[in-house]
Amino acid sequence: MLYIGVMKRPQTHLALIAILSFALSAHASQPAPNLDFHDLKGAPHKLSEFKGKPVLLNFWATWCVPCAAEMPMLSEMQEKYQGKVLFIAASIDDEDAKTDIASFVKKHKGDALTVMTGATLDNLEDFGVAQVMPGTVFIDAEGNIVDRVSGALKRDDLDNRLEKLAAGTLTPSPSASPLKK
Repeated sequence: MLYIGVMKRPQTHLALIAILSFALSAHASQPAPNLDFHDLKGAPHKLSEFKGKPVLLNFWATWCVPCAAEMPMLSEMQEKYQGKVLFIAASIDDEDAKTDIASFVKKHKGDALTVMTGATLDNLEDFGVAQVMPGTVFIDAEGNIVDRVSGALKRDDLDNRLEKLAAGTLTPSPSASPLKK
C-alpha cells in the first residue's frame, strides 16, 4: 500500500491521481452482451459485427408512446452523427407485430436508423437497463458499455453524450454499472 503522505513531489501526486482515475474508469466499463437480432429483411446479425465504431443501442416497441415520440429525434441525431456513431433501434415487439415495424418506423420518421428485430425485455436487463421503455445503451468502439438511460431521452443530454461518444471521451459513469437485482 502506498501512503500518499510520504510523497513529497506534486508531480507524484498528479501521476498517482491519473493512474487511479484511469484504473477506476477502466474497471467501470463492461463488454456489451453480443445480442442476436435480425434486420428488417430477416438477415441475422450480432452486435459484435459493429465493433470498431461507437454505437447507440435503443430498445423500443411499437406499443411504446415515448418510443414513438423520440424516434424522430434519434433519426435526426443519426444524420448529425453519420459516420461517427451508429444508431441501432432494436425492437422488442413480439413475432406477431413484426409486420407493423417498418410502417411504424416510417410513420415516426425513423428512416435513418438501423432497425433490428428480435430483442426482448430480458435484453434490457442483460444490458443493465431498467425494464422501462425506451432503454438506451451507449457502447464505445471497443464494444464496452459506457452509459445507459432508462426511459425517454432528452435532446440536450443526448447530444452531449453523443459528442463525447463520437470523440471517444464518454467515460463510464456510475449509471453505466449494471443494475442491482
